[in-house]
Amino acid sequence: MDMADYTNALAPFTLPGKVALITGAAQGLGRTTAELFLEVGASVVIADLDGEAAKATAQELSAKGPTLGVAMDVADEKAVQVGFAAAAEKFGGVDVLVNNAAYRKKANTMDMPVSEWDIMHAVIGRGTFLCLREAVKQMRGRGGGSIVNISSACSHHPMIFPNMHYDSAKAGVDAITRLACVEFAPDKIRVNSVLPGGMNTPGPKTMKAAENAGGPVIAGPAMLPGRNLMGRVAEPIEMARAVLFLASDAASYITGVELLVDAGYTKG
Repeated sequence: MDMADYTNALAPFTLPGKVALITGAAQGLGRTTAELFLEVGASVVIADLDGEAAKATAQELSAKGPTLGVAMDVADEKAVQVGFAAAAEKFGGVDVLVNNAAYRKKANTMDMPVSEWDIMHAVIGRGTFLCLREAVKQMRGRGGGSIVNISSACSHHPMIFPNMHYDSAKAGVDAITRLACVEFAPDKIRVNSVLPGGMNTPGPKTMKAAENAGGPVIAGPAMLPGRNLMGRVAEPIEMARAVLFLASDAASYITGVELLVDAGYTKG
């Protein structure tokens, strides 16, 4: 097989002409996924709670391909509608949605303010729902699409505590994936999830800094020696590649999958 044959074989793993909206894309996994999508031919909408950071990230990545930065509080219905409208005005609509935005503040179960529980579920649960709904509206008019929800291995197996509000919210994301894949299959919209088992991103570093500043002490199974079978934390690009696979035509016959990318954590 010559190089041309390899290139043709890899074509389904790319996104030429596709428009992708990625939430929480100003940093971490979202930004890495945006960069990867641009490299394989997509136009990318960088959506983030921090609108200025979203626009700055879009500008920084614009040399790789067409970008748009939008402010989006995924827990706010109007903000989500405005963000998707901007995507439609700029690019004509969305073909791929990556529900990546999250809230990670830890709180002890027994003295957690109800407001912390509500914020967590608003961002992760309601945010996934609201963005999915707006994406489906646009995808129906474009002949279909692909939605990739970012869940977590903690939805299958406890990793750390105190984390009840986060784990339960991510379990809700898995339920959304399962239900949405059935409901929207007739519209040729695939819905899948990627479940990371820990990444080298700003989130864990912020969590550790909070602990050092007197916040909740982080403990649990994931902290035990040897619990990660590969003995290391994933780099964001390793998760982004999994997201790209599910978003692309390489996964054209895959929907409703919860893809664990956790170095065997849940099997160890």
